[in-house]
Amino acid sequence: MKNKILEVLIFTLLISATFLHVAGLELQKTKNSALRPDIEWEKTYGSSMVDWGRCVQQTSDGGYIITGAYDRNVYSPWWGYIYLLKTDSDGNFEWDQKYGIYQYDNLGNYVQETSDGGYIVAGHTGFTYHIDAYILKTDPLGNYSWIRVLGEFDYADDSLSVQETSDGGYIISGWTGSYSAGSSDAWLIKLNSDGEDEWNKTFGGSMLDTGDSVKETLDGGFVICGRTDSFDSFGNGDAWLIKTDMYGNELWNKSYGGNYLDYGKSVLQTSDGGYVFCGSTYSFGAGNHDAWLVRTDMFGYELWNKTFGGSLWDQANSVVETSDGGYFLTGDYTDPVQGDSEMYLVKTDSDGNEEWSYIIEHESRGVTDSGSYGIQTNDGGFIATGETGEYNLALVDILLVKLEGSNQAPSAPEINGPVNGKTGVSYEYGFVSIDPDGDDIAEYIVDWDDGSRIEIIFGPFASGEEIALNHTWAKQGSYTITAKAKDINGLVGLKGTFDVSIPRGRMFQNILLFRLLGRFIDALFLYFQ
Repeated sequence: MKNKILEVLIFTLLISATFLHVAGLELQKTKNSALRPDIEWEKTYGSSMVDWGRCVQQTSDGGYIITGAYDRNVYSPWWGYIYLLKTDSDGNFEWDQKYGIYQYDNLGNYVQETSDGGYIVAGHTGFTYHIDAYILKTDPLGNYSWIRVLGEFDYADDSLSVQETSDGGYIISGWTGSYSAGSSDAWLIKLNSDGEDEWNKTFGGSMLDTGDSVKETLDGGFVICGRTDSFDSFGNGDAWLIKTDMYGNELWNKSYGGNYLDYGKSVLQTSDGGYVFCGSTYSFGAGNHDAWLVRTDMFGYELWNKTFGGSLWDQANSVVETSDGGYFLTGDYTDPVQGDSEMYLVKTDSDGNEEWSYIIEHESRGVTDSGSYGIQTNDGGFIATGETGEYNLALVDILLVKLEGSNQAPSAPEINGPVNGKTGVSYEYGFVSIDPDGDDIAEYIVDWDDGSRIEIIFGPFASGEEIALNHTWAKQGSYTITAKAKDINGLVGLKGTFDVSIPRGRMFQNILLFRLLGRFIDALFLYFQ
């Protein structure tokens, strides 16, 4: 019975993830179109087979990192790679990496940039029903730092969410069949910075339970969001929150829902210590299944819940808090006429009331779009990833959609200082950037072009305020100083440059002179012998 339920769960996950070449945007159906931002750009990426975008995050350089799946075989859905894709701020390709054995089912579910400039990825690897959680740590270019594969061979396990913790380690949530009390349990794993186990915990009962999302909380503990069949009084599945202390010990858990299937997908903690999660509900709302947003207090007691969608199946797969205190949802909307899925983006106020929404579809019947994860960007806009295309033709690509923001980047820093110098001498250089919005400059990022570490000078500094830095070159040569400014909203501006020439220093020249004099004296001595 345990393995049978797991088979159903995995099959459901595969079908829900398998949507899907893009022929151009045909229509953006919206609510409150006067309020919503315009689409700034959209890009697709991938192979000639099936590719999925599962998570996108903005990186410290203003670009984006995306994880998902690459080159999945349409005729053998277990085949493909975990994918890591890096773009610049305009969505232009910078680099990519692929992980795993191609003949296995490999998928990256979540990615985050880490404090060392690398990335942490949570996903799974395996074949048939032998699926294991897969945790991957990389350097800034996506090269392996370490990997962990967790779970037992005869069962199915998955890691769905990961976050770097305040102690420099990592917290992972997902579900496990290997260590469960029932068909599957919610799973919480704590690793140190080297990927070594600190502890792991399971939560659940005799039925199917999952931990789809995890966040570190203000008190140093963790909150998990997922689904429970074990603790649903109606037996159809409820959304589920679990609060733990810093060691993963349960403090409380709450289920949310009604007579029908309801589940949670993504959670965050609000500034007042409460929680917001999103997912899907069949118990509430107007359609067969609606996207769902639920707000609770710090103990998990519901304060309000809101639904969004049409008459068919709709769901919210991620939620983030926005700079104005509202929320941004990314998910799927089912077209009531065509019956296919579209990317669904919803912006709410702080009380969960819809302010505007997008339903993004692409032309031609049979093209399906899906929204997996979205965030607010440093410019005040939004970005979401998913996939688009026709699955029956294996023309499925990762989709990245960027909505415009109103925040403008700081100017390229003007750099002032000496253009010539000598080795071993300290020189002062000035850097100044102007923010078009008048925002403070949060930091300057300076590269001296001589192999020394990149300097980050933290502010805040007023827009137009000059800062001074000293630098000493150890070797002769021609160097190009480069600098960028980042505003207090996290938006990085263009690069400023300044050329410097460092010839041989006086000490080196004196050494040459002494050597020449020495040779001359030696020659005179030999001459007079």
